[in-house]
Amino acid sequence: TNQHSVEQRQARQAAASFAFSDGFEAWFDPNQPIKYTKPGTDSHEVKRLRRGDYPPDLILDLHGLKRDDAKLEIAALLHTAIKQHCHCVCIVHGLGEHILKKSVPNWLIQHPDVLAFHQAPLEWGGNGALLVLLNSH
Repeated sequence: TNQHSVEQRQARQAAASFAFSDGFEAWFDPNQPIKYTKPGTDSHEVKRLRRGDYPPDLILDLHGLKRDDAKLEIAALLHTAIKQHCHCVCIVHGLGEHILKKSVPNWLIQHPDVLAFHQAPLEWGGNGALLVLLNSH
């Protein structure tokens, strides 16, 4: 097999080792764009995300994925992004039936390396996407 599929498999294994709980439900103000800043993280960071100061290093499009597949893809994306020292990623969840729109933020909050996220500016997908700021060590 080629190197790429080996890396993908490793990423998937790494993803499987970080399991997002579905029992966790954060509260987001339904009248506000979705945003989150990890306690202890500079609150200005989320403003920078909102303004589009951080163009995403990687973009993950979840369109057409089932919830469980989306969860694995996100875990794999975060693993790869952190390994590659990416500062910001974009996760395009689309609007669909709002299942992913609701689930993705709840998963992201659980990840230790997610510092902040904000509904993406229009050029990165608007309310069908999130920009995510990572602690890329």
